[in-house]
Amino acid sequence: MFEHFNAVSWTVTWILTILSAASWYVICTRSLDLFLFGRDFSRVREKWRTVRGFEDISAYTRNDRSPLVNLMVAGAFEWARINTLPLETSRREELLWDLMAHETQVMVGRLRRGLGLLTLTAATAPFIGLLGTVIGIYHALTSLAAGSGDPSISMISSAVGETLIMTAFGLITAIPAAFAGSLLSGRIRRCREELDSLSRVYHTLLTCRMKSDGL
Repeated sequence: MFEHFNAVSWTVTWILTILSAASWYVICTRSLDLFLFGRDFSRVREKWRTVRGFEDISAYTRNDRSPLVNLMVAGAFEWARINTLPLETSRREELLWDLMAHETQVMVGRLRRGLGLLTLTAATAPFIGLLGTVIGIYHALTSLAAGSGDPSISMISSAVGETLIMTAFGLITAIPAAFAGSLLSGRIRRCREELDSLSRVYHTLLTCRMKSDGL
């Protein structure tokens, strides 16, 4: 097996191996991140409803370092700073919302890391494998033609069959990347919607509570 592989065939094989390993790394790490996000979201969503003023926020953040808590902290402490600016109340609340939207975007950006690699792998791996197969078949047939005697059907089928492995390898690399990329993108989109909903409600509660605290 692989006796008809040349330098190009081995290069294609290694490229596909690297793409496959990198894709599975992204799939596993992003799946874990999304699992942790979903677990933390329900917990934090209930806790932040009891936050009243900076003392509760400080006590809360000492025991919880999740990204969702960072969103609360950024909103609470920036509201105190924004509230000292000589601006109308509506403008202050708009600045606070911009800040929270930025924090949300940062969190979503972390969840999306590596998805570009999955898209690239799904789009290019089949063609890389096909390129290796075409070059491999050409090399195998020319080698057989240069040999002594007439090549048999078994020799030709063996040479062609070996090179077709690269096409199969390309598909095996691309299919999980395409499937996982679609699933992860959908889940991240739902996470973004949940974060936007949380930010809107928290923005309203935060401004009302901080106003009542005289901040």
